[in-house]
Amino acid sequence: MSELNEILEAISNSIPLWMAIVVSLAVGLMTGFVLYRLYRTAVKNGAQTDAQEILQEVRDAVEMRNLEEKERVQEIETEMWAKEETWMLETEERIEELQEIAQEKKQKVDNKYSQERQKTVSYEKEIEANEAKLQEKNNELQKVKNREQDFANELVAKISEKISLSRDEAKETIMQELYSEAEKRALVTAQEIEDDIKEHSEQKAKNILSIALDRFARAYSAERGIAPVYFENAQQRKNLIDAEGNNVKTLQDMLGVDIVTQPDMDLIGVAGFDPVRRELARRTLEKLLKEKKPVTADTIKRVIDNHKRELLGQIKRDGDNLAKELKLEGLHPEVRQVMGSLRYRYSFTQNQYFHCGEVGWLCGLLAAELRTVDIKKARRSGMLHDLGKAMDHELDGGHAVIGADFIQKRNEAPDVVHAVKAHHYDEAPATDMAYLVIAADAISGARPGARRSTLESYNQKVTELENIARSFQGVTDCYILSGGREVRVLINGKKIDDNSALKMSRDIATRIENECNYPGQIKVVVVRETVATESTTKAHA
Repeated sequence: MSELNEILEAISNSIPLWMAIVVSLAVGLMTGFVLYRLYRTAVKNGAQTDAQEILQEVRDAVEMRNLEEKERVQEIETEMWAKEETWMLETEERIEELQEIAQEKKQKVDNKYSQERQKTVSYEKEIEANEAKLQEKNNELQKVKNREQDFANELVAKISEKISLSRDEAKETIMQELYSEAEKRALVTAQEIEDDIKEHSEQKAKNILSIALDRFARAYSAERGIAPVYFENAQQRKNLIDAEGNNVKTLQDMLGVDIVTQPDMDLIGVAGFDPVRRELARRTLEKLLKEKKPVTADTIKRVIDNHKRELLGQIKRDGDNLAKELKLEGLHPEVRQVMGSLRYRYSFTQNQYFHCGEVGWLCGLLAAELRTVDIKKARRSGMLHDLGKAMDHELDGGHAVIGADFIQKRNEAPDVVHAVKAHHYDEAPATDMAYLVIAADAISGARPGARRSTLESYNQKVTELENIARSFQGVTDCYILSGGREVRVLINGKKIDDNSALKMSRDIATRIENECNYPGQIKVVVVRETVATESTTKAHA
């Protein structure tokens, strides 16, 4: 230390003061840096030593904890084993017992299988032996068949030689005789079946009709036509009918009907072929008669437009309701619309809308009894059968043909189209459903109270039928029965034989079809009576 001081003193004596200061500062900085590095190294070494000690303590603590946990696990295992040891032992004993039982059963099954196998083997041997015997029998049978065939060939040859016919010719002769006999038997059987049908078919048909009518419970329609319109007072006539008659002319032009009013009549006459137009005219007139002010052309146009929309909506609802009532699906909208328009069409005072509903239900009931016709198709055909009556004022031809053509274009099934077209024999009925439609139509139209006619029209119908029947040669008398539905003709048995009577009944029916207009069917009955008389020639006292 003294040496250092001496060095420093010598340096200080040999150099200027500022240099000494600089050197002193540099020496001080170097000394401080060295001392800082020494201190940092000492601190770092101490921290490392402390970290090593902490790590060691942690390792020791972890090792101690692991030892404690192992000891705790061993204690828990010991406790659990002590608790479950009894159950485990019992389970092992039970398993051993079950294994013994399974082994016993397996042994029994093996023994049983062995016994059955032995039986099967014996059966197989027996079957093989029987098959061998059967083969021997088959061989013997084949030999017998061969001998029989040889004998038959020899017999056929001898017979052919005796009857001078070849084998094929003899075979053909025998076959013809068999066919002839079979045809005779078939004819006899067919005749018996036909006789049975003729004897009992009418009774069966009556039973089916009776059951169907008893099951029919549809509401009765008392409507007999479109209601007329009356002037209630003179003011209504004055408001509607102007001096020039322009209102009536406007009504006729816009409605497409003829309107007739007479000064001495309270009834307003409405004439037209289209029933929907007549109904629209009725509704329009009823509304106009309620007007308090004089009627003008604008008022007429407004009332007609309002009632036209209302009427078309009502027609659509009626068509939909009838299809819904009969549970018919897939009907074309135009078909339902036309069906609804029948609500205002009448035939012999019978409403055709309700008539079609009745025929639909009756067809379904008859089909349910026969069980040979689809019930839904029968209802469909019955409902659509008179659809053409809603269009027969616009198109030429019978309503059956018009309706059939209309629904055919709307993709109705061919059998439904045929049933509609054939219900008035415009086409010959060829299906059971077609005959059911004919029967249901006759039932609905002929039931008591369904249709009405005036006394004048009834007398005219009776006169026409009598004139047609009496126009034939040999007719002695004629009676109209069942309200014009039966024509009973009496003929001279000496002039007309049975065959001529049959032909006469067909001819009378044909003329009635061609010359008369009538609902339903008319039955023609020709009665031929033969009276035999003889007198005695010898008188007794």
